[in-house]
Amino acid sequence: MKLFRIQVHSFRNISKAELSPSDRFNIIVGDNAQGKTNLLEAIYLLGTMKSFRMARNSELIAYESGFSNVKGWVTRDGVERNISLSITNTGKKAAIDGKPVVRPADFFGNLNMVVFSPEDISMARGLPEVRRRYLDRAVFSIDTGYLGLHHEYFRILRNRNALLKQGISDGLSVWTEKLADTGSRLMEKRISLVHRMDELLREFYAAIAGKSHEARVFYRSRCVDPGNSSLNLRRQLHQALEQASKEELRRGTTLAGPHRDDLEFSLNGKPLNHHGSQGEQRTFILSLKMAEIESMKCRWKNPPVLLLDDMTSELDRGRNGNFMNFLKEKDMQVFLTTTSLDNINLSEIRCYSTFPVQEGRISNEVENV
Repeated sequence: MKLFRIQVHSFRNISKAELSPSDRFNIIVGDNAQGKTNLLEAIYLLGTMKSFRMARNSELIAYESGFSNVKGWVTRDGVERNISLSITNTGKKAAIDGKPVVRPADFFGNLNMVVFSPEDISMARGLPEVRRRYLDRAVFSIDTGYLGLHHEYFRILRNRNALLKQGISDGLSVWTEKLADTGSRLMEKRISLVHRMDELLREFYAAIAGKSHEARVFYRSRCVDPGNSSLNLRRQLHQALEQASKEELRRGTTLAGPHRDDLEFSLNGKPLNHHGSQGEQRTFILSLKMAEIESMKCRWKNPPVLLLDDMTSELDRGRNGNFMNFLKEKDMQVFLTTTSLDNINLSEIRCYSTFPVQEGRISNEVENV
């Protein structure tokens, strides 16, 4: 899966740009606040229809422009496709090969992506909802049916909470049954991916930081044991909801379920959030993203496109070198931003392009193709 042509129009500070990326490494270089991350964000939208910066539609459109447009030409398994996305203040409209996309399922999967940005470091020290949001996106990237299950769970949760807020116990058992069934299926999918990513995370962290370090990720729930089967998950969740019902009626909200679960990050047997340095946390999240990529590759038989925003900061020279060597061995397309080419070891990269960015203007300088 490769992105071989990109057009960007009126996107943030990029008035107009057209690029022909390398199918391996693409280095977007320039000073801060010039538009490097904006370009990555535009590319990310082609695969997800969302901003990895959680931006509103109006923030994506260039000043004094009524709309923004991003187009990409993709090849996958020898088949070429054209993806276009038009953005207005009121929404986004996507098209594949010139035909409007009606169902989201028709859009997703044409250009799979994984992004690493400075904001991702907040997963290490941030609130559980940040980690849940990441996990849900990761599960959806390998199981498109997960989105429907996720929406159904939160629909049931809203209905159940509506009764709790009113202090109504009549009819609550019906929504408890539905929540236990849907919630346990959602948790099963989450737990399955976390187990797989835990194995890969250990391997990838050791490749970047050294074999003396062990990184782990665990699924943590207050109401169930993630090691049990799906049937037991449902039973445990149902019991937890029943046991909490009096307190839930008092507080007016559901206290048990996957909407309250979390991921635990561990480095050398200690919690990453309390004992990991900034560099170790960055290396951990990078390794977690690589585990996500490998999971997507196994599912779709093609590696996704990797976007790295300012990945060199907070990593020492040794880990930077190990990470670049690690990427060289992977058959994937990479877009990365940096303030200087000196920050990246390009000596052994055989195929790359550089894209200097200044005040939203992007030029194409092909190197070592």
